[in-house]
Amino acid sequence: MAIRQRKDGRIFVYYTLNGKRKEEYFGRGVDAQRLAEDRDAELKATGVIRGYKKDPTPVHQGITFGELAAEYIKIEGLTSLEESSKKNLYYSLTGTILPEIGHLQAAGLTHKRLDAYVEKRLSTQKTVMRGRGKNKKATPLFLPDGKTPKLISRSSVNRELCDIQAIMNWAVKKKYLLTNPVLGHKKPKKDDQRNKPPTSGEVRNILAHSAPHLIRALKISYFTGLRPGAQELFRITWDDVDFEQKTIHILSAKKKGIPYRDVPLHIDLEKDLVRWRQEDQDKPATEIITYKGRPISSVKTAYRAAKRRAGVTRRIRMYDFRHAAISFMLAEGGDLKSVSQIAGHSRTDTTTRIYQHTSIEQLRDQINRIPSLDEEPDPGGNLIEMEAAAQKLESRQATKATKK
Repeated sequence: MAIRQRKDGRIFVYYTLNGKRKEEYFGRGVDAQRLAEDRDAELKATGVIRGYKKDPTPVHQGITFGELAAEYIKIEGLTSLEESSKKNLYYSLTGTILPEIGHLQAAGLTHKRLDAYVEKRLSTQKTVMRGRGKNKKATPLFLPDGKTPKLISRSSVNRELCDIQAIMNWAVKKKYLLTNPVLGHKKPKKDDQRNKPPTSGEVRNILAHSAPHLIRALKISYFTGLRPGAQELFRITWDDVDFEQKTIHILSAKKKGIPYRDVPLHIDLEKDLVRWRQEDQDKPATEIITYKGRPISSVKTAYRAAKRRAGVTRRIRMYDFRHAAISFMLAEGGDLKSVSQIAGHSRTDTTTRIYQHTSIEQLRDQINRIPSLDEEPDPGGNLIEMEAAAQKLESRQATKATKK
């Protein structure tokens, strides 16, 4: 299945269905290319793809899971799904889920079938795409010993099952199905490890080995705490920077938080922005982060290269620069409400739950509150302290009883 173009300029999609090659033509030009891409995505989402394996599960009459998935993306993609979420779901479906269960009748899915899906996925070796153009291929990954295969994580499988359940529940809501036959299926527990945010030394080290466009992306992420993705970081333009008020206007990603916020410029970032603005005076692009004069939506390749050159081996994601910014503000006694607003959260408990870490110095301060045993105790003093503590406890208990 692929999109091709004839010598006369006509664009078409070809695929194999029931052992026969099919071709669909869409004309010439940009509009034809867009229509062909939409049709190609639709075919992949609905399961019309060469090489699907037959499943021993009995086939039931009705709509297939692949057809449900296509309807879900088409309808919800226009109303409630973020573009990034829609893209991630599309790749998850076409690359993993649909080849396994896309051809099955949705009403015939069972807990046993999903158990088999989970078992197969958890025993699958993880791969990464490497190379460029025609030389790009999937490369298997191994653990640090270089011999043991690195398997798909439980968290990844958990997210895939969440996508399956979301589609099935939506199908019931939209009356495609009477009931969800796999409702309540137990998902594997997540094995995500919460990353320790990068230290300021690690940030400086990575920046020292970064390309110019990556430096801009990392510094803005670090000094504003915004989300380093297409929805917040890469959509920032020079019009969003107010040099007079010394603020930067951020349109928030649709995460059920505040729709936008104005973040004050850190003094270091202000200096950088002034310099970058002078560098960009003759450039046509209005975006702050560009590559070879063109707007971009990702710096993954440049970031991996910078980490490699910097000799950083532990897992530090671009998102951890946001994590570091928020954690540093909280650790230094920042006002929780203000930090939450800078982060783009609608609730302060979200900020504390995800980003507030207790530093070793804070723990040391609490440990040192325990009385020392090296000094000779003062019997009289200890007795007075114990009596005072007992009175406080009785008073606290009385207050609670009164409130009840």
